[in-house]
Amino acid sequence: MSLLEEAWEEALEGFVAHQERQVVYLNPKAAQLLGVNREKVLGRPLILALRDHRLEALALHGGERLLEVRGHILLAKALPGRLYLLDQTETQRRLKDLEEAAETLAHELRTPLAGMGPLLEALTPRTRQEKEILDLLKAEVARLARLVEGLSPIRPGPQRPVALEEVWSRLEKLLAERLKGRRVEVHLPHALTTDPEALLQILLNLLDNALKYGQDPIRLLSRLEEGRLHLEVRDRGETLPEYESLFLPGRRGRQGEPGQGLGLHLVRRLARALGGEAYARREGEENVFGVSLPVD
Repeated sequence: MSLLEEAWEEALEGFVAHQERQVVYLNPKAAQLLGVNREKVLGRPLILALRDHRLEALALHGGERLLEVRGHILLAKALPGRLYLLDQTETQRRLKDLEEAAETLAHELRTPLAGMGPLLEALTPRTRQEKEILDLLKAEVARLARLVEGLSPIRPGPQRPVALEEVWSRLEKLLAERLKGRRVEVHLPHALTTDPEALLQILLNLLDNALKYGQDPIRLLSRLEEGRLHLEVRDRGETLPEYESLFLPGRRGRQGEPGQGLGLHLVRRLARALGGEAYARREGEENVFGVSLPVD
């Protein structure tokens, strides 16, 4: 047995090799996750090993999906002739616990945040600079209130027509210090009717993700495609081994180390609450993190 074969025999990730819809090899971890005896499925039709038409379709056509299969939540990634299976069951359990803790935290923060708004309204600015600072504080309290709501089951706020350039103007002020010395290209010519605070949080998290882990130039852009508006932040960082799993908490970091936040996870929750979806992929030399939202 070669060193490579020994490595796959001991791997914590499931691996299935197939050719012409026949099983060529599967390692012990894949046999465990799929609940099969590998001696009995080697050389047999692929569906006998996978026993799931969703997994078979993925294996044959390629892609990456999170699927519940026979009591396991699996992150499945398919390349030509190869299917990789990573058990995410414990991660999903921790995610559920984390969401419950986040909802408790949101409950505790609502009361003090609700009191901050009226206090700020009671302040009277004496100069133009004080007024600008007060307006920024009010906007931040409103955004934090929306973020707190975002920690609970998402309920979109009031919708209105929003010019994306207006959102960028707010983002530029909030991230002024971090944008210094960075090359960020912005092309946001579109507008849509949506919850402006949720939209701000989405773009803030996407841009924060690129500023932390990506490489310049960073591009923030919008485009219309098939009746949906795509908002994307693109960076020149290195190719990442996985993209779909980055929407789980704490997955993107430097030099293979895990990230620490809920940023991309919250992006997906907010996008779905607005009737859209979040996505990440590699295009050419860029990592693309974005959302697609419905337009009227």
